[in-house]
Amino acid sequence: MSRMWQVFSGPDELEALPEDGHVSPWSFPSQVRLPMEHWEAIIAFAQSRDAAEAALLEQVSFLDGTPLHAETEARFLLLLETLAKAVVLAGPLTPEGADPAVIPEPMPNTSHAEMLSDIARLMHRTQALGMSVDSWVD
Repeated sequence: MSRMWQVFSGPDELEALPEDGHVSPWSFPSQVRLPMEHWEAIIAFAQSRDAAEAALLEQVSFLDGTPLHAETEARFLLLLETLAKAVVLAGPLTPEGADPAVIPEPMPNTSHAEMLSDIARLMHRTQALGMSVDSWVD
């Protein structure tokens, strides 16, 4: 079975923008691709804090071409920024002793914070073009 990915995608126009020096294993010019098991760990972390936070993450995970309303987009961005800070202070989301069949490569919470920040960055870049982010599972 191949690895599944949570994908957040901006418009193709992002590909033509000049490089800004941002380097991340999750970010590409017009996409953020997260290993699904890590996105699920982030959702579980959000669930432990607030069911509404987790529900919003799940909702925005599968937009499949449906643009977010401006209010929902603003709430999602705020949540990404809040979780990126909170996750660094939490216990490991993917501990080293995790079952390799479930979590093939455990990562420190700083990596999860980076994933969340990368999604927020993509959304800000997409908003600057007057467009919306899309999302799906690949």
